[in-house]
Formats: sequence, structure tokens, C-alpha cells
Amino acid sequence: MLGGFALTSGDGNNIALPTRKDRLLLGYLSLNAGQTLPREKLYGLLWADREEAQARGSLRQSLAALRDAFHSAGLNPLKSDRDSVTLEPTGMEIDALEFARLAADAVSLDQAVLLYRGELLAGIEPPSPEFEHWLKPERQRLEDLAAKTVEQAAAADLPEAAVKRALELGRQLLGRDRLREPVYRALMRILARRRDRAEAMRTYAKCRDALMEELGVAPELETEQLYRDILTDRQAAPVALGSTPEKTGEIAERPSLAVVPFSNISADPALTPLCEGLAEDIITGLGRFRLLFVIDRNSSSAVAQLTTDTAEIGKRLGVSLVVQGSLQRISDRIRITVRLVNAAARTQLWSNTFDCAADDVPGIPEKISKAIITTLHSRVESSLLEQSRRKPALAAYECVLRGIKHLRGYGADDNQKAVELFQRAIDLDPDYALARAYRGFADLVINGYDATPKDILEKSRVMVQEAVNMEPDDARCRWILGNVYFCSGDTKAEEQQYLRALALNPNDANALASYGMVLVQHGHVEEGIDRIREAMRINPYHPEWYWVDLGSVLYMARRYGDAIEALKRKSQPETWVLSRLAASYAQLGRMDDAAQAAAEILRLKPEFTISKLRSASWGPEDLDHFREGMRKAGLPD
Repeated sequence: MLGGFALTSGDGNNIALPTRKDRLLLGYLSLNAGQTLPREKLYGLLWADREEAQARGSLRQSLAALRDAFHSAGLNPLKSDRDSVTLEPTGMEIDALEFARLAADAVSLDQAVLLYRGELLAGIEPPSPEFEHWLKPERQRLEDLAAKTVEQAAAADLPEAAVKRALELGRQLLGRDRLREPVYRALMRILARRRDRAEAMRTYAKCRDALMEELGVAPELETEQLYRDILTDRQAAPVALGSTPEKTGEIAERPSLAVVPFSNISADPALTPLCEGLAEDIITGLGRFRLLFVIDRNSSSAVAQLTTDTAEIGKRLGVSLVVQGSLQRISDRIRITVRLVNAAARTQLWSNTFDCAADDVPGIPEKISKAIITTLHSRVESSLLEQSRRKPALAAYECVLRGIKHLRGYGADDNQKAVELFQRAIDLDPDYALARAYRGFADLVINGYDATPKDILEKSRVMVQEAVNMEPDDARCRWILGNVYFCSGDTKAEEQQYLRALALNPNDANALASYGMVLVQHGHVEEGIDRIREAMRINPYHPEWYWVDLGSVLYMARRYGDAIEALKRKSQPETWVLSRLAASYAQLGRMDDAAQAAAEILRLKPEFTISKLRSASWGPEDLDHFREGMRKAGLPD
């Protein structure tokens, strides 16, 4: 009955049944084998459109046809009386029931995959709404079981025939329901294990497109992480971002945690920038502890826009704990409420309320971080708990929070607004180190990493260095200084700053991704890929520049197809991204694609030439490799 209806004798001969309703009656009896079924129910399913006497007569005729068919095979499984009918399955094999039995047994998984040939009673239309009401959930139940079987097959060591059938079955299931995300993941795992990474990438793309077109959502974190594992040619395994607590509320040895932007429960719009800023500062404070796995602010904020449910937040970010909070203005003071929640169980582990004067708000994140750390672990590194930095003036703090948001934006004047806000923060508080660091960084962003004039580059370096001198233990300032050294081509100094940033904050995803690039420039390609991949785990909803860095690394590893896959994730590629994309296409011999990318570069920047590319940040061999691909793509020297 799986994949259609067939009745076969023990010697392999087909046994015909006269009518469609005979077949449907046998199908219903078979799925309910061993059960005593009222005649009234049977004729109500198949002959509900007839008078009772006529319906009873039709059932008798159909049962007689079934008995004749069974007698020809030497069987007599139908037992009936005036009121009921029972199909005794002795001597019979019913594929739907056998499939369900095999699917529940891990040892028989390969047989289950081979047995499921398609939808229950496929191609046979129900004769009545009553029969459809029974058939539809039965089809769904068996199809769900088939999907689960494909998922299990992806993790099992099966014979080749069963693996091929699992792939075929998965595609068949997706043909009927293109929103079965776990099935896409199963196929990606099977294909990756068979070293068919290109098809695994295409399967991911189908999943992403189907979810966006049908539901307007992106794939789940587990799907995205699997995609990154396959793209970077690492072992494709289920997502495991830190430890997940049991529903009892126990805290894992290395808890995984996300801090979502606080809620503004006042009508005061001035508090809105603080909601995200406080969360970011708490993340920075908690990130200093190696005993925690802390998700980056960018990802926490992205998921918080989609849901407030802690279980869903935990699932999307792969964390066990969630920190939530709110701000409220009460007269001339601000009340900050914060709570630590076991995400899966939705149980509160700790909460507190802080009432403070407005000017004291920048100091609150440090107090919250200390309280959370103390809650999670009775013994912690006291030196880190005491590592309290100077607190900026509130007005300057707000300017920096707003400036960071603009610096990460895509509006035409966002970068200029960021520059103005950072400068205003410095004017309000000249000793605010982070404001000074971001002010210097904004000049690099607004001029373009590859095109920053030397005088502006030097001005930026001096400004960011001043910030580091003010706050030598601020990991964000260190990371920004590393970026300045990247632009000036001082790879050794760049590396030192990233390493210091990671020593101060092991959960700094930006520093980790940037350090991956440095490792690649030193010739440690695989180690560099691992660092970028780890950064993507800490910051699963990361900025697009992570993809650009990964694409550049993959190009240097001569994995041009993977480089294209990564570089194409940049939604609005600049000329320097397009130049890497054009080079990747050319190296693969995809000359039409390479020419199209080159044409777009020259449209955006008619004066573009390969010789003008900044070379300080790359070694001679890597630079020659990039230039070789660009020349093949037809870009001018």
C-alpha cells in the first residue's frame, strides 16, 4: 500500500481486485489488522452516499470479492459476523505496518528505508469525506515516520543501496512538502559524507529559498551551522553551541548564554538606545570569562526582533540561558530590571532590580555581569570581576550606542552620522576610550578599507592608539586597533592586538574572525578557517564581512567554488568583493560569470585597475594569486 495498492501472493503473482472500493476496504482493514471493526463504520466510510440497506449490500459484495482473492492465495484472514469484520494478519505481510515496525528499530533502519516506496494508497482518491478524514492523517503519520527515517539514516552507517534510497526518499518527501527543514539537513549530511559538497550546497539553497518564499523566514540555526560546516569542509555534525541544561534547571559546567536587548517599558524614547547598549555591555562583561559561552550582540539582537519566548530564543541561538531585562523611568531615576532564565524550561534562575540616577546607568552592566557570574559559579576569576573600567558620561555613552548602530547600517549617510556621533561623544567626554576608538575606526569604514589615504590612516591609528592607552583592557579597542594595523599592512602588530583582545574576551567573535585572517596570511589556512568558523558559532547571525573574509580565505586555499558560495552571501558587494568573486569564477573557467562580475566592477568604479589594489596586507604569493585570477577575469592592469 506504500506508493500505491498492490496485492501479491507468496509466489509473487499479482492478485486483482474488481473495484477501487474493494482495494480501499482492504487498505483500511489492513491498517487496522487484528481489530474488530463495526460493519456500520466500514460502509459509512465507503458507501456513505447510499441508503443503509444498499450500503450494507455493497459491503457484503466487497467482502466476498476479498475472500475470493485470499482464497486464490490459500488464505482465509477475514472473520466476520452480522455486525463486525476483522482481518487477522497471520500469513500476511502488510508493508505499512512492517515499515512502522522496522523504522522503530535502529538495527533495521536500512530495511525501513528500502521498504517505504511512497505515499500510503498513492493515486487512489478517497470516495467520501469520511474516508479522507481517516486517510489523510494516516498518510501524514507514515510520511512523518519516513522523514524521521531519512534523518536517522543520515547519521547511520548503512549499505550503499540504503544510502541511495534514503537520498531518493528524502527528495521524494520534499517534492510533496518543500518545508521539511530536517529532511534538507539529512540530505545535506548524507551528501557531505559522500563528498558531494556541491549538491549539499544546492540542497541548502533550496531549503533557504523555500522557507523564505513560503514562510518569509531564514533556516534554523542548526541548518545554518551545518551549511557552514560543509562549506568549510569540516565534519558535519548536529549543532552544539555550548551545553544545554536539563529541564531540572541544572547549570552546565560551561553554560551557553545570550543577552537580548532590554525592553523600554516607559514612554521615554531617550531610553531606547540604552536598551540595546546595556545588553551589549553585559555581553562584553560576561564574554571575559572562559567559563561561559556568550553569543555575540549582533545575533542576540537579530533573534530578539523575531520572538520574546526564551525557549525559541534558546533554540535559535543554541544556548541554554537567556538574560532579559527592562528599563523604566521613575521621576528622575531609572529602574533596570534583569532576569536570568533557563531557556528550555522557561524557569527563572535569578532576578534583580537596580534603581539608579540617570548618570549612573553606564555602571550598571558591570554590576549585572558580576551578579550573573556569581549565580552561575560560586568560584570565579576574581581579577576579572574586579576589572571595572572608568564609566563614561551618560550623554557620551548614548552617542556611542547610536553611532555604533549607524556604523553597522546600510543607509547612504549612515557612516557619516556615525562619525558625527562618535565625535560628539568625545566632545562630551574626552576621556571616553571606546568613543575615541570608534571615531578612528569610522574613518576607515567611510573611506573603504582598501582605499583609505595614508594621512587619514595615520590619523586613525593615533586616535585608536590613544584609546587603547586610556583603556588597555578593553577588548573592543584592541580589535579596532588591529583593524587599523590591517589597513596599514603591519600584520605582526595586527596579530598582537587580536590576540590581546581574545585574551581579554575569549567570546569576541569579531576578534576571532579577524585573527583567522591573520593565520591564513601566515600560511595556516586550515587553522584560519577554523577560527572564522568558530566566530560564526559565537555570532551565528553575524555581519556579512565574515562571509567576505571566509571567501577570501577559501580563494587562497584554491577552493574557488566554495569561495564563490561564501562571497555571494554579501548582499551589496563592493568592488573589492566583486574582484575576488570575478577571480574565483575565472579560476574555475566560468568566464561568462567572471566577465559579468568584471563589468559590474567597472560600472561601479570605471578607474579600477589591478595595480591600484592595496598590497600591504597580503603576502607576495597571495597577492599574485589574487591578481592572476583578476587578469583571467579580464580586469585591467
